[in-house]
Amino acid sequence: MLNQPIVLSGQPRSGYALTNNIIHKTKLCAGQLNDDSQRQIAQAITRDPSLHLVDVYRSALLSTGYDLNQVIINGEFHSLFGGPKWFDEDGHYYVRKYIGVVGKGDLLINHRIPSLIAHYYDTLHSHEYPQIMLSLAPDAHHIASIRNPLDMMNSANHSINALSSEYIQRNPSLGQETTIRDQIALSKFSDLRLCDGLIQHQKRYWSEFLSVQDQFYQVIWEDLIRFPLETIQKLCDALDIPLNQTQIRAIWHSMDHKNTLLYHLHNFRENKGIVGDWQNNLVNEHVDLFKAAGFDETLAALGYPQLTYFKESEYNDRQQAIAANLRAGMIPSIEDDTLATFAFNKSNIDTSQYDFYRGKWQGNTCIERATFTDSALFEQLVSQSEERIELAYKKCAQTDTWQTGFSQNFIEQLQCTIHSGKPVALWGISYDFERLIDQLPSGMLAAENVALFDQLEAGLMIGSKSIESSNKLPQFEGQVFAVPTQPGAKASMLRFAERQHFDHRLTLN
Repeated sequence: MLNQPIVLSGQPRSGYALTNNIIHKTKLCAGQLNDDSQRQIAQAITRDPSLHLVDVYRSALLSTGYDLNQVIINGEFHSLFGGPKWFDEDGHYYVRKYIGVVGKGDLLINHRIPSLIAHYYDTLHSHEYPQIMLSLAPDAHHIASIRNPLDMMNSANHSINALSSEYIQRNPSLGQETTIRDQIALSKFSDLRLCDGLIQHQKRYWSEFLSVQDQFYQVIWEDLIRFPLETIQKLCDALDIPLNQTQIRAIWHSMDHKNTLLYHLHNFRENKGIVGDWQNNLVNEHVDLFKAAGFDETLAALGYPQLTYFKESEYNDRQQAIAANLRAGMIPSIEDDTLATFAFNKSNIDTSQYDFYRGKWQGNTCIERATFTDSALFEQLVSQSEERIELAYKKCAQTDTWQTGFSQNFIEQLQCTIHSGKPVALWGISYDFERLIDQLPSGMLAAENVALFDQLEAGLMIGSKSIESSNKLPQFEGQVFAVPTQPGAKASMLRFAERQHFDHRLTLN
């Protein structure tokens, strides 16, 4: 019997990704990840490497004369569905990708992809149109992530997006992460046009959300930070997911102030995630912007204190520096020009005040905005993307071709090794792990010689077993079976095993 679908609505920096991840982990612990036949089909379709878009982007760049060594595309955007996603007012499903070129600039490219792909995840989720999310699945559990709008802007100004993260990972000489964040934030807080763009984007969302907020179960970010166990327990109760306190503690421990993405290694701000941190960075000019946008009413409707002005005599050193910049009309530059371009906010800002290149929709693809113009490149990106997306639509229409993703030889070899009593490591959990359970005799994975490993799910409990970090696999003395069926995940795991010198003990499906 399939469980009730879950719909999540929320803005970037509102605890949206955190809430989505908690829902995933609760369903994993409860054995409910594969409770939707459409999810199984969507995941089977996306295992096809011919649907990956990163190859299309690289081909378009190469054919128009770009050096691929200068191209920056974070791994989060390689697949068809990787990147920020949303539904529009007509129920169409979209995904946004970031592409950077060192010395040239960056661009955002949007795709309209089959709505079936939205079922790949545990929730149907969107950054936009909360009213539409209610109508798309009226019988679903409707969840909304909520955070103080002032803290959301504070978080956005300190954030390092996935494109910047990839650039920083490739260029360690840029310095320490904390120093980079502080430099980016000082520049952004000193730029009132940018800050107003962030506020206006929020305003549009809140204006729509507040008219229907009573139809959403609200997960308050501040409650998650201050009372995580109680907040997760209440969410589980609202979703009818039965978990005990041991499982709930393990869920929070596995993600408490940690990065939860695989390729975007700067998604979490170290030593932060502090309630009210906005008071350490915003100044009265920012309060003026919020007041001008009508946030006195918005804050009251969301249950947060009204806007008040700071005593400037009590500004800390950071606020004094920002206030001085604003009075002088000076926006401090970010030392590396490429990082400055890449670090500009991607998904949570109104850019109508900026003179970016803006493309038009051509079929299912659009260059949303770019900091440079290259008609030949843009034409190739659109035309080659269209071919790939048309293929995705065709595959989504052929749902009877779905396969579990596990070869018979893999299953037989795993069973034989478990029966032998030798140590067995299952590496990579989540959806594929549940599908694997369905392919094996009942209780087999509860055997004492079977251990579970995964980087993102480390600390969780599956039955009576705790998931260990993948970093412990080099010390594991036994055969390692890589469970994931996604080609990209398998390739990444093989590279990790080679670097850590245990690939001779690795069995890939």
